[in-house]
Amino acid sequence: MFERVAPEQFDTLPDIPEPAENPLLVGHRDTADMLVEAYRAGKLHHGILLAGPQGIGKATLAFHLAHHLLAHPDRAAAPESLVAPDPASQTFRLIAQGAHPSLLHLTRPYVEKDRKFKTVITVEEIRRVNRFLSMTSHDGGHRVVIVDPTDDMNNSAANALLKSLEEPPPATIFILVAHSLGRLLPTIRSRCQVIRLKPLDPEALLSLLEQLGANLPSEPQTRNALIEGALGSARNAVLMTEYGGLEIAEMTRRVVEGSSFDVAEAHRLGEGLTGREKAVQFSIFNRGVLELISDRAAALASKGDMAAANRMSELWDEVNGKIRDAEIYNLDRKQHVVGLLHRLQLAFAREAARM
Repeated sequence: MFERVAPEQFDTLPDIPEPAENPLLVGHRDTADMLVEAYRAGKLHHGILLAGPQGIGKATLAFHLAHHLLAHPDRAAAPESLVAPDPASQTFRLIAQGAHPSLLHLTRPYVEKDRKFKTVITVEEIRRVNRFLSMTSHDGGHRVVIVDPTDDMNNSAANALLKSLEEPPPATIFILVAHSLGRLLPTIRSRCQVIRLKPLDPEALLSLLEQLGANLPSEPQTRNALIEGALGSARNAVLMTEYGGLEIAEMTRRVVEGSSFDVAEAHRLGEGLTGREKAVQFSIFNRGVLELISDRAAALASKGDMAAANRMSELWDEVNGKIRDAEIYNLDRKQHVVGLLHRLQLAFAREAARM
């Protein structure tokens, strides 16, 4: 039975390992080999930006690379390929527990007095980098800073990180994880080696889910639909199977794409997402509406209707702001859900009428 070692994060899922404690890395072999070869040659970039959709293994790769650097400080004698960390090793345990003296992991902080995670990575978190780098490496090897995800930084935090990237101390590697490159400062991107990771192919995704012990559908057609709908993301697949993601997405789509607003259906969905125990499902809904808008914008752009695509982009920003407000101010979830559904249904219906 899985036993968690790593501290819980803002997006932790029960019974699913955090990247810091996950010995499994499926896919991305070419990228891993390229990074290891660069390390052995003394050409590893001081800033590595791993970009791609959420849930495809970016953060897991970041921690595996950090383990490789810290376990093999003599680069010339390091293995020629990225070796899976040994869960029984001291290095693995220290990294998993967030206690390794040469590794700093920055993500959304937990606020004890509020009993919840912040909605952004704050400048106070990024300022920990300076304190971390002011200390001498305990074994003379590399020091590694992982920021996950960098697109969660507010403006002050992003500018503070930029200063560290501009003048990195020797033997320091920044590994940044990003779900959306467009949300990062261009100056941060320009100071990093940007590596775009692709979604997992169906075979790799299925293999990973089986190794994680996910509750996969037994019926082949349903399983295939799940793998296709997950879009190469293990996280998407787990959310779809374990937390009702398929049903939430279907109800959302029915309301949003309806010719008129189905008040009763919207209220049913809103009621199903209320309560402390429905936090993951509420997050699935919020992510899903943003993806619906993104998909619609991409479809309009592909048809050459850039004005409509721009309107969808503006809608995405508006809805994303409402989602952040709901998280920050702990707004009524049912009211939030019904309000967003109504807003999207009106916007989508207007675009359909223009065609």
